[in-house]
Amino acid sequence: MVSSELERLQRRARRAYEWGRLRAALPGALHAVGVTVMAAVLQHRLKPSVLMLGALLVLLCLGLGWWGRQWNRAVAPGLVAGLFPLLLPFVVSGAGHVCYTGGCRAFCLMSCVGGGLAAGAVLAFAALRLPEGHERFLLASGTVATLCGALGCVLYGLSGVLGLVAGLALVSMPVLVLRRA
Repeated sequence: MVSSELERLQRRARRAYEWGRLRAALPGALHAVGVTVMAAVLQHRLKPSVLMLGALLVLLCLGLGWWGRQWNRAVAPGLVAGLFPLLLPFVVSGAGHVCYTGGCRAFCLMSCVGGGLAAGAVLAFAALRLPEGHERFLLASGTVATLCGALGCVLYGLSGVLGLVAGLALVSMPVLVLRRA
């Protein structure tokens, strides 16, 4: 076989391999698009912060899915766990609580923290079921859950997102310590 034919065949095989990885990553990215659209619909308008966070979430899910293996396994649990902090602020607002005035902002912030705690618990239980790779799984799924939950907690500004991160880390990080002990 001539060298140029071999190189062409190798390029073709590499391109097919990369397209296959991309196709495997698309379901997680499409779910992230759906979550972003849901957050925009719940907010009754498309805010730039939701659009930016949604784009980051889609790119992260696409990248983790393309990377494959343990990284790809973290996408679905991260999206499911991220639904808690995403939806809880809307449930609080839908129950008649107005979260845009100064006096009750603390209660709404606590809904983001509570959503983060629930997300951390979901990810902790999922990580405990894995035979190996707990650190990578918690890093990837926690990042996906944070971006997903931030789509709802961004209503309350940076404090809502930081409350989400604090709640998620408070519950999920001790899993790493317990697994090593």
